[in-house]
Amino acid sequence: MGGFKQVAYYGVAILVLKGLGFLMLPIATRILSQDEYGSLNFLVSISAVCSLLLSLGLPELLFRQHFENESERVVFFRDCLVVSLGVCFTFVVIAFLFTEHLISVLPGNVSGLNLRLLSINLFASSVLAIPYSYYRLTDNAKHYCYLAVTHGVLQTTLSIALLFTGFGVVGVMFSGAATAVLILFVSLFLLIPTLANVRTSKRQLNSRHGLFLLSILVSSLCLYASNGAENWFIVAQEGESALAVYFVAAQFALMTSFTFEPVRMWWFAKRFDVLANTPAQYGYKALLSLNIGLLLCAVMMVVAPVLFNIALPSTYHGNDIWLIALIMVVVFRHHSDVFNIACYKYGSGVWVSYINAGSAVLIISAFYYSIPVYQIDGVIVSLMAVQFLRSLVFVFVSQRLEHITYEYRVLFIPWASLITISIIAYVQPSYMYFIQSSVVVLLLCNLSRVYRREVMQGLKSLPKRSAYV
Repeated sequence: MGGFKQVAYYGVAILVLKGLGFLMLPIATRILSQDEYGSLNFLVSISAVCSLLLSLGLPELLFRQHFENESERVVFFRDCLVVSLGVCFTFVVIAFLFTEHLISVLPGNVSGLNLRLLSINLFASSVLAIPYSYYRLTDNAKHYCYLAVTHGVLQTTLSIALLFTGFGVVGVMFSGAATAVLILFVSLFLLIPTLANVRTSKRQLNSRHGLFLLSILVSSLCLYASNGAENWFIVAQEGESALAVYFVAAQFALMTSFTFEPVRMWWFAKRFDVLANTPAQYGYKALLSLNIGLLLCAVMMVVAPVLFNIALPSTYHGNDIWLIALIMVVVFRHHSDVFNIACYKYGSGVWVSYINAGSAVLIISAFYYSIPVYQIDGVIVSLMAVQFLRSLVFVFVSQRLEHITYEYRVLFIPWASLITISIIAYVQPSYMYFIQSSVVVLLLCNLSRVYRREVMQGLKSLPKRSAYV
């Protein structure tokens, strides 16, 4: 399957999943109180940090490995799957045995039932990440798309039904656990023929992979500190209601990142091979993917505030400038993601851990001092400052480890466009949306000119209409 079709399948999956998530926002915010919605989002925050721990860095290890043949790839996938099953099952047992103790150390109000349902969801979702990664690695975007979309549709449908029948937060947690377990069984059933062919093959996953897995795990946890840890501080110091207001703004900003996800899922699974096999093309392709991300950020700076005010109850309105600032945080993360490849390539990824650990210390310190004084404004300023510094450090260190030629000048107009849109959003002149939309159109025209060859190839690969006589 060609790269364009792969991106298209990933695009469909992401569009459906994030569209369903967006559909849940106006429903959940209207049915649940702000405290209940904040409590639900705190459970999501717990899920995020636990899923990082349970993944063990195995999906990243799958992408990083080079295999001589398909059999070696399947054996390595089998080993990762077995390890994931063992670790996740142990986690569920511990969560059930020590539920009350875990509740006592968590901020906010978390019920034992919700915590146990969350542990089941985490077990299934974390194991599912391994088959999903295998599908991406083997260019099987179609299977990934079908499973992910089915999962999303079932979970959303069940969640909405349980919300309307009065089950509240418990209903949402139950739907997540039930559908994750169901899709896990389906995915494992589909992979039985593949795994059966290597059931007696020698194990390939061993202790020499431990340093890379540890570095990815530590790096992921440190990355979470810059992308989720603020929720814990807000709950502890401001309460669930404040978290609800911040969380919806953050979700609309994260829609920007999700729009880039189809390109990310295709490119990030291939970029190590591109650098190894055709290094002269890597810089060009990396900047192409980054400019796509910046264009999407510019579009979302215009669209997200409008959708925010349309979709949510009036109690959540009045935070448009938060959206613009949080989208700029996404912009900085895009730069870090694109320019960090040498940090993963050398030293078993330990440089990523160093940089993310430093960023984590800075952001946690900033949250600790700024949230009690400036509340949510302190969160947003802290995120912007640390993410900007983090992106600069990744560029510098990665280039020192392995110099890659980038034509940085192609980023000038996208950056000028983003700054212009941000200033307009802050000043709020007459015809604000018209002016912002004009800037986006000019940016699109510029990128279409710069990447004319890719645009023409994409248009040619579109399905052609049949001629009827």
